[in-house]
Amino acid sequence: MGSHRSKLIACRPLAVAAFEAAIKERLYNHQFLRVHWTSQEARPTVDTTRPSLLMRIRDRADADAWRAFDEIYRPMLYRFATACRLDHADAEDVSQHCLTAIANRISDFAYDPKKGKFKGWLRTMVNNRVRNLMRDRKDRPGKTEDFDRSQQREPRPDEVFDKIWMEEHLWHCLRELKSEVDEATYKAFQLYVLEQKPIEDVCAELNVKPNNVYTIKWRMTEKVGAKMKELLDDDE
Repeated sequence: MGSHRSKLIACRPLAVAAFEAAIKERLYNHQFLRVHWTSQEARPTVDTTRPSLLMRIRDRADADAWRAFDEIYRPMLYRFATACRLDHADAEDVSQHCLTAIANRISDFAYDPKKGKFKGWLRTMVNNRVRNLMRDRKDRPGKTEDFDRSQQREPRPDEVFDKIWMEEHLWHCLRELKSEVDEATYKAFQLYVLEQKPIEDVCAELNVKPNNVYTIKWRMTEKVGAKMKELLDDDE
């Protein structure tokens, strides 16, 4: 579990980061998707990706599991820290601290939603780390104003965490889906749903009929919803 994700975050062009943030926001607020991933119908009843991933990362030699875990949770932790007004260095500290703690303690974590969910465990961990760093920041020269402003911000940290948690899982599902469908299908979905371009413009650019785009939207959002249910299972 290296530092490649933090390096990517630091070097990523601002325009690309802004585009990704906008896409995540649109995914999060997409009413059709929200209906699909929050529906109680057709929830998986067998062992699903999420618990399996938590089980797999108990083996530190499982590089694929750790890579997938890192791709979801490192940017999530970093975004939460920066949303709390920590600077880049402190946000990286939060990310690495939490991921290292998970690596050291995951073997003791029992996946039992009735006793405690991984989401709650992670939220408590990252909140505590952010608070500790913010207390340290208060003692640093010139940082008092930032600390006071961060203490007054809205919404509450738990609400911010929940939103970022959902957005990053959606982003992960979308990345997976992109690799599973043909380029033309994903392009239509990207233009119409993610970039919210008018249907007429999408059809003109891709030389397709509106009904084709509507069908793609339906099928792709179904797939994203299914992936979200599989990934999160009982954590929501």
